Amino acid sequence: MSQTYPFVSVIVPVYNEADELPGLIASLAALDWPADRLEILCVDNGSKDNSRELLSRCPRIRVLQEAKPGSYAARNRAIRESRGELIAFTDADCTVDPNWIKELVAGFEGDPTVGAVGGTIVPQPATNAIDYFEGSILHNPSHGRGTARVRPYLVTANAMYRRAVFDRLGLFDEGRFSGRDVEMSWRMLTEGTWTLRILEDGRARVLHRCRSSFREFAYVRRRTSFGWYHLTRQYPQMAPVPRLERYLARVLIAGALCPFTTLGRLGLALVGRTSFRDVPRDLLHFTVQWNHLLGTARAQLTEAGWQPSQMLR
Repeated sequence: MSQTYPFVSVIVPVYNEADELPGLIASLAALDWPADRLEILCVDNGSKDNSRELLSRCPRIRVLQEAKPGSYAARNRAIRESRGELIAFTDADCTVDPNWIKELVAGFEGDPTVGAVGGTIVPQPATNAIDYFEGSILHNPSHGRGTARVRPYLVTANAMYRRAVFDRLGLFDEGRFSGRDVEMSWRMLTEGTWTLRILEDGRARVLHRCRSSFREFAYVRRRTSFGWYHLTRQYPQMAPVPRLERYLARVLIAGALCPFTTLGRLGLALVGRTSFRDVPRDLLHFTVQWNHLLGTARAQLTEAGWQPSQMLR
C-alpha cells in the first residue's frame, strides 16, 4: 500500500450496546492507521443504557446523537459530520482487526472506478445452537457476491465507501430500518459510475456477534424479508421480487419434514456422530422460512396501504 495515507472516517451507530461496546472500543483503539489520518464517530441513537457514557470515556471517539430512530439515520448524521475521503462502517456488536482499515483502503488502490469495498465478516464464537446456526449455517450477515439472479451488494457491518459516492448519490435511505445498505450498493451500481469490490476471505476481518435468543433471531429474519421485498420492488433488475406462494410452499415442506429430520439429528448426536448444536437446525430452517413468509406478507400489506409502513428496530 502507498505511504500516502488517505483520511478515513469510521462510523458506528449505537443503540443499547453497553455490553458489546468495550470490545469494539478496544479494537478501534488498536487500529493500525495514523491517528492524524483517522476519526472515529459513534452515534448514539437514543440508547436507554449507559452506552453514551462508555463511549464518552474514550478520547479518540467523537460521540454524536441522533434522535430519529434507525441505524441509517444515525449513519447519515455521522456522514454529514465526517471529514474523511473514505468512510468505513461497522456495527457496535463487532470487533475489528488491527489491519482492518489498511486492507479496506488497499481495495481501492489502482482502480478509481471502485466506489466501495467490503471486508470479511466472521461470526464470533458460538454460545448456543441459535448463534451457531446464524453464523455458521446462514452466514448472516454477509455481503452478496452476486449470482445469476442477484446482483452483488455490501452490508455495513464491514464496508468502506468513497465520500464521492455519497456526494453524488445522496445518503442512506432512512425510510426503512432494513436493507438500506443493500439499496446503497444497488443505487451505486445502477448509476454506473462506480463498481464495488468484495475482498477475498480473511482480509479486513470484522468479528460480528450473532443472535443468541430465539425471539431476536426470528424477528431479524422477519424484518430482513420485509426490507428485501421493498428492495426488489424498487430494483427489480437487481434481484427477483419474492413470491408469497413460494415461501408458503417452503413453509409447508419444511414443517412436514422437520419432526423427522430433527429426530434423526438427535439420534446422531446421541451416538456422537454430530454435535447437539446441530439438532435444532431443521427447526431453525423452518423458522427462517416462516418469518420470510410473514415479513413478505406484511410488506405486501404495507404496499397495498392496508397497514402502516412501519417496522421496529
